[in-house]
Amino acid sequence: MERIFKHFWHQHGSDENPRELTWEERTKKKYGLSVDTCDDCQKPTEGHDPIKCDFCLKDWHVECVPSSPDEVNHSFHTYHPLKLLIDGPPDYSDGKCGICKQELKSFFYHCSICYFSMHVRCSNDPPPPIVDAPRCHEHTLTLMARDDIFTCNACGMHGERCPYVCAPCGLMFHRDCIKLPHVININRHDHRVSHIDSPGFGLWKCMICHKKIDWRYGAYSCQKCPNLFFHSKCATRSDVWDGEELEGIPEEFVDVSPFKVIEDGVINHFSHEEHNLRLIDEDAIDRHESIRCEACTGSIFSEKHYSCMEYCDYFLHETCANLLLQKRHGLCTKPLTLLTMKKVRELRLFTCTACRKLSNGFRYECGDTILDVRCASMSWYCDYECHPHTLFLTTLDEETCGVCGRYGRLLHCVECKFTLDFKCATLPKKIKHRCDDHFLSLCFGEKEKPRGKYWCEVCETVLDPREWFYSCSGDCGVVCHIPCVLGQLWNVKPRVIHTKGYGTVKLVLNDSLSRPKCGYCGSHCQQPLMIKFSCPSMEKFFCDLDCFEKYVVPQDYKRRDDTLSYHHYSIY
Repeated sequence: MERIFKHFWHQHGSDENPRELTWEERTKKKYGLSVDTCDDCQKPTEGHDPIKCDFCLKDWHVECVPSSPDEVNHSFHTYHPLKLLIDGPPDYSDGKCGICKQELKSFFYHCSICYFSMHVRCSNDPPPPIVDAPRCHEHTLTLMARDDIFTCNACGMHGERCPYVCAPCGLMFHRDCIKLPHVININRHDHRVSHIDSPGFGLWKCMICHKKIDWRYGAYSCQKCPNLFFHSKCATRSDVWDGEELEGIPEEFVDVSPFKVIEDGVINHFSHEEHNLRLIDEDAIDRHESIRCEACTGSIFSEKHYSCMEYCDYFLHETCANLLLQKRHGLCTKPLTLLTMKKVRELRLFTCTACRKLSNGFRYECGDTILDVRCASMSWYCDYECHPHTLFLTTLDEETCGVCGRYGRLLHCVECKFTLDFKCATLPKKIKHRCDDHFLSLCFGEKEKPRGKYWCEVCETVLDPREWFYSCSGDCGVVCHIPCVLGQLWNVKPRVIHTKGYGTVKLVLNDSLSRPKCGYCGSHCQQPLMIKFSCPSMEKFFCDLDCFEKYVVPQDYKRRDDTLSYHHYSIY
């Protein structure tokens, strides 16, 4: 039989102080559902035989709730008895448990004299007084009951109360730091890193947060790369470390070369194994922009590039041909694998996780992380022309870009708090457009207010020169908005992106003498790349994906005489 009783720490269990149930609670009670997490520690209660309240549908772990309302004397706080509180932490306290440092919820013991608090579950399961932690220190460590601040020798961070100490060596450690992994892989470096007691005397900076490392305390270092160190807490962050301890596990060699050398200047690339590619060095030749790289989808002008020896219209920049089959990146804790469109859903477009641009070139992928080669090739620290200081990928928190104002993953400047998102950081430095015979160069905005007005050559509207824009590298005085030059699909190569028996969707260059009219909005298409939809009965052009989606997904779903469901034309 189920035990039904009223606890002193909860108001329900009898008819006293009844509370009206919310709609959600009534629905759960009607269907016999309950809350899946403990109301105190917020961890799952499944399989723990929890305490339940049928009135408010709350669950608790048995170890999280007090067994009696009396005061307790605890080894962690021997100065004064601790009193049970069940109404939340006092305003004068820091609101955290003195043992686990987690936020205090409903039930905890508290000393009003010392402002010390601890969870009920922590009082029932205190840390061991003596531990052997050979990864952390060679001697046995003893738990010391003290309330003042100390500095942990493993991570160099300050701690409060009850460190583990080594009396002969005079060292102190956080409870969590005695379990720090010894050898790990991090996504900010290609080699394994190991925990050391001290980097040695010097002025060192952490290569993750780019703040000072105190050489007197522990850190992570690379045995192959001297003078490269990481804070212990930074290297073991959940967005940096994959969570695996590698001590004692031999390092495996992975062949990441993307091609085989056939002879001098001739290779066989994994993305085009049926034919060999020859290196073309044409410094004096200015190629047409319609020749595009299969990997980055960018135009090939006078750069060195590889071309198919069988003339099958397959080109790769020399740098893109050298992209590794596997690499680490700051946006994923696991290695990313290089894939071509032949290896994934052929023809479809994908969205880059970093810059959120559409692309149909090569991609680096691992789980939910998908990066186009532009973003994957960017280092997590770079010197960019628009800013005098080095920019770093210090965190994965999404913030606002200091250039375009968009919200996303950013590169930061730790000196002046400047931010730059991946989309702005990967904009082409030079590009060709039909509006001018010369190259257009990316300008990073003018600080002083201009005397006259700037007019975009493409859309013929006013351009604010204090923002980024493209301008002619010659003396033409041509200026253009960035969206007008690049368009919505500037990271996409012209090709068929969807085909079925109903019709074909193809991306084509807008390079004819007269710009075609959009099949949805009726305006002349201005973007350099537009969508061509053709079927046996018709052929239409569209400005961008927005117009195409509105055309193939009509608002009136009853009229489907000349349109087809967008389900048949999913291009993502």
